[in-house]
Amino acid sequence: MNSSIVPVSSALAIVRPANHSAPPTPPPAGPKGLPFMSVYGDVMQRADEMLPDQVVHVADLKMTPEGAIELPGGHRYRMNDHARRQLSSLLGLRWETWFKSASGEERAEEVNRRFSRIPGEKKIRAWKDHDGQANGVARAFLAPSFTPIDDARIFERMFAMMRGLLDEYRFTAVQFTDSTTHYTAVHVEGFDIVGDVLHPGWHLRNSEVGASALSLDDHWLRLVCTNGLMVRVGGKRSLYRTHRAIEDDQLAAALVIAIGRLPERWQVSSGWMRSAKFTVVPHPDDAVAAILGDSAEVPKALMEEAQRVVLREGDSTRFGVVQAITLVAHATNKDPDVRFAMERLAGDYLAATPALAMA
Repeated sequence: MNSSIVPVSSALAIVRPANHSAPPTPPPAGPKGLPFMSVYGDVMQRADEMLPDQVVHVADLKMTPEGAIELPGGHRYRMNDHARRQLSSLLGLRWETWFKSASGEERAEEVNRRFSRIPGEKKIRAWKDHDGQANGVARAFLAPSFTPIDDARIFERMFAMMRGLLDEYRFTAVQFTDSTTHYTAVHVEGFDIVGDVLHPGWHLRNSEVGASALSLDDHWLRLVCTNGLMVRVGGKRSLYRTHRAIEDDQLAAALVIAIGRLPERWQVSSGWMRSAKFTVVPHPDDAVAAILGDSAEVPKALMEEAQRVVLREGDSTRFGVVQAITLVAHATNKDPDVRFAMERLAGDYLAATPALAMA
């Protein structure tokens, strides 16, 4: 979302060619992206890479000099970055600092001494290791009671209950980190705000390893620049659920309700966009700092870049501030979790726009 949205005197209208005597101008191309069935197939294939969860006593774990974790029975797991951070927290040490100059034997000795003194059990989630370096790649060390809502369950419920509805969306982004997954889908029909074409949709974030809850947020994508924005209508996300036991029927119902009520929420957020366009901000760079400065998730360098962008673009409105933040979140930043935080904070700022009486 990298240019201004101008007000309209009526509600958003679906883009259609005007009925003039002259041949209508061809409508802009729709959003590029993957259909639901393509993403569904990829999610199922990714799920096949998971190994069965293992619940083990911490005192029974051993680290090898090569840095692998050995489970009872002789299975060895390498660790990804998220699992290593969790293990560092569990053991009460700073991995890179403590072991920067240590040998593999010294590291294993220290870790194993700490393992032996920690009571209780951990659930270990792991991937297959196609490199053949170990029996698997540890993804996380979790409480035995942790009950994840895996992506495969979510997409299976979508396939069973909403396949036809989801054919109307295109997935413009599917991104993975060591700890989270992100799926962004927008509707194939754009909404025209006086020549500005935006596609509303939703952003689903999940973590199969306890790093975040399952959430589904309203999302807007401006076709000309492909920047995104997440908003909360009524101060509430469309879906938010921590990871705990849930029946398939309950999960399906929650997803159907969340996606089914989006069109009504889009009408509300479109009004915020119109008002934001005409709400002047005296010092837009200070507004950027107020939005992003207190966030532990947004690096200072990205905040400063957004301040430079808003001054360079010269749009001193609330919407100009939002656009500067979302531009940097999309174009400068490459971390999907940071982008998620920036787009959410920008959306919260947009939602606080005072309503204007339009003539």
